[in-house]
Amino acid sequence: MLSLFWRLFLTMWLSIVGFSATIGWLNDKLAREQWAEEPANTFARGMFRISQRAMLAIQMDDRKGLRDELLGIPRMTRSHFYVVDYNNEEILERDETLQQLIDRRTVMDIQTYQDSQQRPYTLYTVNRTPPSTILAPGPQGTALRLLAAALISALISYFLARSLSRPLEELRLASRKIAAGELGTRVGQAMTERHDEFGQLATDFDAMASRLQVMQQANQRLLQDVSHELRSPLARLNVAVEIARNKGAGQVESELNRIELEIERLKTLVNDVLGLLRESSETVPKVDEDIELRALLSDLVEVVNYEVPQGKPGISWTPGDPFKCRGDRELLWRAMENLLRNALRHTDPKKGVVLSLEQGRGRRRVHMSVRDFGPGVPDGELEKIFEPFYRVQESRDRGSGGHGLGLSIAANAVRRHGGSIKASTADGGGLIVRISLPLNAAQA
Repeated sequence: MLSLFWRLFLTMWLSIVGFSATIGWLNDKLAREQWAEEPANTFARGMFRISQRAMLAIQMDDRKGLRDELLGIPRMTRSHFYVVDYNNEEILERDETLQQLIDRRTVMDIQTYQDSQQRPYTLYTVNRTPPSTILAPGPQGTALRLLAAALISALISYFLARSLSRPLEELRLASRKIAAGELGTRVGQAMTERHDEFGQLATDFDAMASRLQVMQQANQRLLQDVSHELRSPLARLNVAVEIARNKGAGQVESELNRIELEIERLKTLVNDVLGLLRESSETVPKVDEDIELRALLSDLVEVVNYEVPQGKPGISWTPGDPFKCRGDRELLWRAMENLLRNALRHTDPKKGVVLSLEQGRGRRRVHMSVRDFGPGVPDGELEKIFEPFYRVQESRDRGSGGHGLGLSIAANAVRRHGGSIKASTADGGGLIVRISLPLNAAQA
């Protein structure tokens, strides 16, 4: 099977050659039908008639008649005739041109005439250079012109086919490397800077490769973090088991409690990891339904506040206008629940958490924000807190029972709904997490 290069080359080359052959054949055929004789013979006979008229003009009207006769000849034809009078001057003052022809040894017929007063005139007739074989009419000239067209078109077709097939070849080689696991492969700046479809394709290809590389790195990091998180409770379980074995039957109650605690932590971690994978996976189907956000948040606040100790402020919020968006209610519920529980975990117990819901500018989006009054997060780490297993303060988060997955689960759920999530430092301390979701088209 021919490669793309040869298919392009042969298609363009044969098309050009076929077109040239057809035009050449038609031109030669039509020209021969119009010509009664060869153009060279027709031109020679015309030159002879002009020279005869010039001789008659000299004999009848002398110098003036000859000058008028030459001026009446078309300019291109006149350039073939030069007449030098008895004063050795060219009749039409073209002495320099005639001298150049003589110096170049141009083939000319020379004839001498006399006027009525027997004064001599010399007529120089420049012989017409016969056309080269490639320009001459007839089968031979047509064949040579076709050969020249074939060679030129082959050169043009080669470079054109090469310019089209080479970028595809580079993309093919790059895709093979990525398929082999070399995710750092890129097609290069020369390709991405092209201002055509190949340049756009190369840009999209590099963006795809970068995305795959980031996803692979994230997966590797996820596996490393999961293995790290599982290693600690398993190690503590082993220690507790060994201690229980070394004690009597009535003295293992504390170790059994420790084992039960570590098992619960393992279950929580596994559930969090599965939740993160579920929320971030595009293959898991997402329910698409109308969600009334005010009702969803009201129910969620009631559920979470029920677990807040008596006398603590918990979550405070004032229901506003109802807003509807399209999406999966369960995903959004888990996302907001993770945000609220995370905020309650780190806020000042005496101040609680503030939840708000409002419409954005342009009336096309709705904004939800969760604010706590805790120690906050350093500015340099505000973007990192949405990464899996990331902890701002390792000891504090471990002590609170978190694994650094709650915010990641929330961020993935929000992005699956076409929204955005962002964290910032609140005035007066604490952290604000803002979520923006698109409203229903009818409501917007």
